[in-house]
Amino acid sequence: MVQADPTTRTDRRRARTRASLIAAAREVFASQGVEASTIQDITEAADVAKGSFYNHFDSRRSILRAVVDETLGELGRAMDLLTEPMRDDPARVLSVCIRHTLRACVEDPILGWFSLRAGVVMAIGDATLGAYGRRDIRRGIESGRFQCDDLEVALTMLGGGIEALLRRRLLGDLPREADIIFAADSLRLLGVSREEAAAIAAEDLAEIGQFEIVQR
Repeated sequence: MVQADPTTRTDRRRARTRASLIAAAREVFASQGVEASTIQDITEAADVAKGSFYNHFDSRRSILRAVVDETLGELGRAMDLLTEPMRDDPARVLSVCIRHTLRACVEDPILGWFSLRAGVVMAIGDATLGAYGRRDIRRGIESGRFQCDDLEVALTMLGGGIEALLRRRLLGDLPREADIIFAADSLRLLGVSREEAAAIAAEDLAEIGQFEIVQR
């Protein structure tokens, strides 16, 4: 017996509208930055009536959070699954996450510029990549794999470096190999030897698999 669709036509229409608003917001924030963007900019890009916006979000900041949750948050969760088999070595986990973050943001320039202009590449928050980075570095420190005087300072240095590198990668100023060099230097910053850091950062990068950025 075929079961009925648990959602109504209205539910599906609301879901499509919300998805369109999130995709449009990501594009608008990527091109203009968060502070320069308005709700009207977003609704026009989504081809949605302005009044419909408030059926889903109460402010520009609330839709920004939704974009972060459904893009960078999803990327972080996908990388968690990818790195599960290597959890016994925080150095490998960090290297893979750095390189995958850069790859995803360069291969999807809208995601990349959104991340930079919204300031959320390594921002603090449960759904941002910074939350995953802090957790993984802390695990490395607790296990003795990493040597670090201050976790927040280390995370700030790595986050600033990732943002600067991503900007230059998006502008075409640096080659893809720069991601490997940066990952190796990040491991060295945390006390991994030059030779081992270079070997770990140069490992083949497995595909994340079914991860997809929210798109219209």
